[in-house]
Amino acid sequence: MSAAVYLQINIIPFLALLIIRLNARKSLSYTWRNRALRFSMVLMMGVIGTGTAAWFLNGRGGQLVRILLWLINITYFGCIEFAAFLWYLYVYDIVKNEVGQRGKKVLRPAIPFVVFLAVLYVTPLYPLIFDLDANNCYVRGPVYPLYVGVGVLYLAASEVLIVKTCRQELSREKKMKYYGLGSFAGFAFLGGIHQVLFPGVEMLWPLLSSALLIVYINVQQEQVTRDGLTGLNNRRRFDQYIRELAEQDLTQDSWRFVILDVDRFKAINDTYGHVTGDRTLKLLAEQMKRVFGNRRSFLARYGGDEFVIILNGMSEKETLEDIEQLRKAVAGMHWADGKKWNITISAGMAAYGENGITNIPDIIVLADERMYREKHVHHDEE
Repeated sequence: MSAAVYLQINIIPFLALLIIRLNARKSLSYTWRNRALRFSMVLMMGVIGTGTAAWFLNGRGGQLVRILLWLINITYFGCIEFAAFLWYLYVYDIVKNEVGQRGKKVLRPAIPFVVFLAVLYVTPLYPLIFDLDANNCYVRGPVYPLYVGVGVLYLAASEVLIVKTCRQELSREKKMKYYGLGSFAGFAFLGGIHQVLFPGVEMLWPLLSSALLIVYINVQQEQVTRDGLTGLNNRRRFDQYIRELAEQDLTQDSWRFVILDVDRFKAINDTYGHVTGDRTLKLLAEQMKRVFGNRRSFLARYGGDEFVIILNGMSEKETLEDIEQLRKAVAGMHWADGKKWNITISAGMAAYGENGITNIPDIIVLADERMYREKHVHHDEE
């Protein structure tokens, strides 16, 4: 494949990544994950840019060209492996629900990458990964498989994490999110197989750029439907989900709707301030994820300090047991400016088809009424 054809194939994904990267800086929040995703785009642009430059210079004479080819190829291989390593950390952070991969905890997964870098940077002295012949033409080195192996290792490890998580995950919404992540490695393997079968046609980087675009779109979509404070689904996504349920036959499963809120939330805000109030809502959301996260559930912030939980396939007894578990977890959140604050919640539950009600908004109203009846009981007990 000529350098001109190589350029034509790669110029579009390069420009697409550049546009997405510039837009991501404005549209994605400043979190470790989003920074990792943005930097992955930079690395991919680096791969495409250096790969194209290498194609143009390959086989051209001159000492300056030779030096440039060494630098370009080293950068090319380094960017590829760094992208694979970063992708593994990105996937790990998501499936483990952590808040960033940094410090000592990345040392062990970084070992293959560090070993590869050590071999790569001595390549000008000991051509192990690649070499340049007398005509400045690229030649694979004796340990070139190390480059392939490290990249495949990180991508395969990320796929294993995704598959294991999907097998344990009951939420269809979360599974679809993980499937989107899995597409990255899938596109990489597809591109690799294509290059083996058709070595004269470079399709790996356009395919990987497309995979990054899919991941970016999913992240943006998630930000649009997520509550910025708690990380749960927001009211917009809740309304959309209700419309989706209304179009389904819900008689085949057991559907339960739970509305809950924080007791005396206004007093928390008035006594300790809105920062503490926000922290209370965040902690409640975290406890909701822990209790209901492994269920077939939909969690959303309904508005203010009210939350909604929609459960599929759970009996009334199981639901009540989980609500009680949530109460105990929330009651353990004694904190606020060094003082104890006994946080309690009120909850109301209604089932699909209960009292002959099959209209979902009416079921939610019934659950809301029961929640307020419980709230009045809590106030009367004070």
